[in-house]
Amino acid sequence: MTMSRPMSVFVDFCGDEGVLLSALTEILGCSLVKEEIDVGVLYRGRLLDMEVVLVGDHGLDDDCGIKFSEYMYQLKLVAFDSGMRLSSYDRMYESVVVFVAERLCERLRSRTQVVVNLQRIIATFDPGAGADCSQ
Repeated sequence: MTMSRPMSVFVDFCGDEGVLLSALTEILGCSLVKEEIDVGVLYRGRLLDMEVVLVGDHGLDDDCGIKFSEYMYQLKLVAFDSGMRLSSYDRMYESVVVFVAERLCERLRSRTQVVVNLQRIIATFDPGAGADCSQ
């Protein structure tokens, strides 16, 4: 199975953006670079044959039973083709995305959820309720 569908971590964090970026740097082990684009600002980096993009004010409407409006940030983890050619990549990719979501929840004390292709939640983490990994 080749994971061609993008995965995102949605983060319900309303604190200082610098705190979020610091947490991501610690968790990922790499810094994200600020880019100004036509529609605003995003932060971009690379990790393990995937592009990491943090978007604030993602502008997504609630859809597919997912309440995107409850989450201020979207962290997209986009697989590069070079990694997807390896048989172990799919397991690693999903594990990394879920790990990042769980660590962000723990570090920021904020709710996170992992969404595949903006259509299906595969994991939710809530600092007050523990993890619900429904797969």
